[in-house]
Amino acid sequence: MKKAIDVGLVGAGRIGRVHAENLAYRIAEANLVAVSDVFVEAAEKLAAELQIPALYKDHRAILDDASVDAVLICSSTDTHAQLIEEAAEAGKQIFCEKPIAHDLAEIDQALAAADRAGVKLMIGF
Repeated sequence: MKKAIDVGLVGAGRIGRVHAENLAYRIAEANLVAVSDVFVEAAEKLAAELQIPALYKDHRAILDDASVDAVLICSSTDTHAQLIEEAAEAGKQIFCEKPIAHDLAEIDQALAAADRAGVKLMIGF
């Protein structure tokens, strides 16, 4: 039985940093194993500071990694719904920063994807 959950972070900006620090310093049962950001410098800086072993420009590398159990979506709001769908399809448990989207149809589609995949989805407020 696995003791800790391996987590990948998508989005290394302000809120991503807050969640990364909480995982790194306050939750012993979680291992922050990967970070991705389209701004590679932000991901590099966070990875160096928190000793995150893997960093990527493309979030799909995290989703393709079978050892990653869950993802934290902390990217810009306009990417949340699509990332939820992709993470669900990859079988990852999901924590996403608020809001899911600004369009109800997009929200419904993201929620349906998580439901179909049978993964947990939590929205952070």
